[in-house]
Amino acid sequence: MDLDGGNQKRVVTGVGNSILLDFHYTEGRVYWADKKTGVIYKAAMDGTQRQKLHSSEKGISGLAVDWVHNFVIWTSGEVGSIKRVDTDGKNERTLLRHLSQPISIAVAPNDRFIFWLSDGITPSIQRSDVTGEMITTVLKIPERLGGLSVDRTDKRLFWVQFSLEGESAIGSCDYNGNVVNVIDQPLLSQSLGMSVFLEQVYYTDMSSRTIRQVNKYSGVEAENINLKRMTHPSTAVKVVHPLNQPIEDSMPVFPACDGRTGVCVNVCSNLAEQGICQCTKGFALSKHGNYCEDVNECGLWDHGCSLGCENIPGSYFCTCPKGYALLPDRKTCQETSPCLANMTQCDNGCLATDEGTICVCPEGSILQPDGQTCRGCSSSDRGGCSQQCSPITPGRWECDCLPGYKIHQDGKRCTATGESSLIHTHHIRPPPYLLFANIVNIRRVNLDGTGDQSLVEEPRGTVIALDYDPVQNKVYFASTVLKQIERADLDGRSREVLLTEGLDSPEGLAVDWVNRKLYWTDRGWVVLYLLFFNVFFYLSLSTIDRSTLDGFDRETIISKGIQKPRGIAVHPLAKKLFWTDMGTRPVLESASLEGSDRAVIASTDLVSPSGLTIDFTEDRLYWCDSKRGVLEMASLDGSNRQVLTENEVGRPFDLVVFEDRLWITDREQQLLLSVDKRTGMNPERLHGNMVQPASIVVVHPLAKPGANVCLYQNGGCAQVCESRLGFAHCSCHSHIAQSADGKDCLPSYGSTDGESADPFSLKNKTLNDESMPLPPTLFIEKMVSDQDDCFSLRCDVNAQCLLDGGNPTCHCLEGFTGDGELCVDLDECMLGMTLCSIQSSVCVNTAGGYYCQCRPGFSGEEHHCTDIDECKMGTHKCDERAECINTIGKYRCKCQAGYSGNGHTCQELSTTSSWVTTSRPMDVTSQWLNTNTVESCPSSHDTYCLYEGVCFYFPEMESYACNCISGYMGERCQFSDLEWWELQQAEQEKRRNVAIALGMVVLITLLSIAACVTYCYG
Repeated sequence: MDLDGGNQKRVVTGVGNSILLDFHYTEGRVYWADKKTGVIYKAAMDGTQRQKLHSSEKGISGLAVDWVHNFVIWTSGEVGSIKRVDTDGKNERTLLRHLSQPISIAVAPNDRFIFWLSDGITPSIQRSDVTGEMITTVLKIPERLGGLSVDRTDKRLFWVQFSLEGESAIGSCDYNGNVVNVIDQPLLSQSLGMSVFLEQVYYTDMSSRTIRQVNKYSGVEAENINLKRMTHPSTAVKVVHPLNQPIEDSMPVFPACDGRTGVCVNVCSNLAEQGICQCTKGFALSKHGNYCEDVNECGLWDHGCSLGCENIPGSYFCTCPKGYALLPDRKTCQETSPCLANMTQCDNGCLATDEGTICVCPEGSILQPDGQTCRGCSSSDRGGCSQQCSPITPGRWECDCLPGYKIHQDGKRCTATGESSLIHTHHIRPPPYLLFANIVNIRRVNLDGTGDQSLVEEPRGTVIALDYDPVQNKVYFASTVLKQIERADLDGRSREVLLTEGLDSPEGLAVDWVNRKLYWTDRGWVVLYLLFFNVFFYLSLSTIDRSTLDGFDRETIISKGIQKPRGIAVHPLAKKLFWTDMGTRPVLESASLEGSDRAVIASTDLVSPSGLTIDFTEDRLYWCDSKRGVLEMASLDGSNRQVLTENEVGRPFDLVVFEDRLWITDREQQLLLSVDKRTGMNPERLHGNMVQPASIVVVHPLAKPGANVCLYQNGGCAQVCESRLGFAHCSCHSHIAQSADGKDCLPSYGSTDGESADPFSLKNKTLNDESMPLPPTLFIEKMVSDQDDCFSLRCDVNAQCLLDGGNPTCHCLEGFTGDGELCVDLDECMLGMTLCSIQSSVCVNTAGGYYCQCRPGFSGEEHHCTDIDECKMGTHKCDERAECINTIGKYRCKCQAGYSGNGHTCQELSTTSSWVTTSRPMDVTSQWLNTNTVESCPSSHDTYCLYEGVCFYFPEMESYACNCISGYMGERCQFSDLEWWELQQAEQEKRRNVAIALGMVVLITLLSIAACVTYCYG
């Protein structure tokens, strides 16, 4: 039939009702297999030239045609094998054996992949190459799977999954199991066929005897293809079109070689040497002789690297430990030394070599043609990557992005999308926009300067400070003349006054969207007149206050040592508050969210520090000085301070950072300015209806990470709300369909003929709700009958009554299991049915569901818990004489040279102290262990011990020793324990074998002499 259901006709008859189906478009043939008999047939597309192709064992569970290599491939679930045969029925070959119940096979021969479903204890999707090698698990799903199909346009896999509670859905992912998309789809039969073409998924439904189509991206627009009910249930469906079996024209890699022979994998077989696979340099033939495996050059000990070696596919590269640099020969490591006065232009450090002094780069970076600048993941520019940089080799790296961002086409920048590896349908990603105070009003404008409009009007001209809450979508703003703090919706409606009393001049606002608090700076003073001296004194009464977001529980958290506070920013994840003070001693300070643990961030080279903002992707502070016209940035503890630009931004009042740009309000030129957040370069100016632009924020869910948008009105969801990356993802309970807007839930009623009636909204309503709009009369009769029948049942409170084949039955809701009359909570955590990362989060079971709680040392939400860099954020507890080293999920403290201790407390080493130990188990690699006098090594030997070993000096012996961390050994900790052990074992084994061989030779010689003597003289 056509895709619109028309022109339906019978092609081949008498094939039975238990067949598997596929086609070969180029040959113009259709292939099918009888699952019961194991016989495979083929015929022309018009039904002629029917013939038996091959007889296999009974129980064929999947069939696919490889149209590139001209194979018919099938799975046998009972035997656990995958076999293939030529399209002419010859050359049968078993590709895979001992598989766990393989079913529903699909191929992508252009990419040399075979995919199949495994219906074992844990259902999964498996993959191999077209020769049966390189088997890997693509995805594990704790639900029953069926109907595997390949979308060759988007290079994705589609399947159907069924839960224990009877739920059904259509899932998809890419060829590697990433970017999973699950669309709830009510299916009445678990035995079905599936085919993907362009934007649609086509599947068969045996119960209703229909073929249905649904949009592959959203799951909406589901409809029947066949105009009338089929006489027999359909078991398989294929869309026949050349796009579903593309033929890629490709030339051989070099003459006499064919890359598609299917004999050699990832290699080219030279026809002059029949049956021999050739491997390129860096690879060796597998034991089967048909696949090239990577050679680990680092394990062969002939790599030539002086200190470190790292293997990569097909090659390797040399590495050096901290304090050493790789020479131009790319093999030798040499200690770095302080640069001479004429070599201070080196980015990283310099070396004195036989050819003179040269600049060197740290591991992971390479020297640029100018001979001074370093470029790579370990350099200051981080390889040009916007967020994450992953080194591949010293001269090669790739950029990646944080969850919610995607890599730009340039391969370096990251743009905000809000999408994660789990795509949820029905969700429109809002574009980011700017919201700023304009004295007489609050305006919004897009990042490109378009869409300028006013949201809140204040004709008395007093609006300076503002911020917004991503949970309730409210903007908070302060009036310095009216002396009050207000809020309104982001569209300007529902304006309300929160605070009016005890305010003098609120010039800065900050919303804590995680802990639901409002912070503000209040600049106040009183004038004192001393009559005797005829002098006026100004006494500062400035404070920093906070309250709930509704204006209650107000308290002053900072009132001392503060003069003219203005800008304020909060970091909920680091639990820190930052502000600027424009008083007689300008300063940037930080404190805890309660006002304790105050610390100075910057106090030098400041005149009038006005605005500040936080880059949450990199944990950096940015601030502007309105009188100096300077933009600066630093780490959260004030380290790594850097001037971005000076005298190029007018008189900046405030600034905000998002993605790779900084937006600054310039009150002098009455415009918005944008610059690169790392260099201060590439300025862009945005003009509009601006009077005196002041405070500015970016409105986007990713601008304030960690917001739980489900806290307010359930995120707008009718039933289940899940907050991910600042977006509310809605879903419905079992047997409840989701509406097209992705928010509401619709009832799913069964019927005796398998066709459902038109659904209508049941949000916040019951079946007896009189305000419910009445559906058609026939539908009302079914519904009332259902209600009467359900009334006699005793369904559990966690169950619902549904028609099943015309009879009312109790079905447990999603997240519960049982017979319907008794439903108990399904512990997804214990059963391993969750998406929580074991390393970064803990699964917490709830009634009817679960959630992922980030472990200590991680932050984020739900399935996106990322490591907290306590060292960078300044939240560590290391001693001031110790170095903080961040690790995954935690951190460790290491005392500096000349000090000892556990890192949290460090004490200076005594010149005559006994042997110093540390909190970690270490191996002492010096023969002078029992010497009573030991000193710390001088600064000239800071890098004497490699791989974080601790250096000690023995004056009596004039010798240095290293205390190696676990896993390393040697005079300077230069050997890995395992490598050294294996090397020594191999050497001992070699000596042992030689000794045994010599012994055997001597013994045989003596026996031979004795035999000769006995024979001759006996």
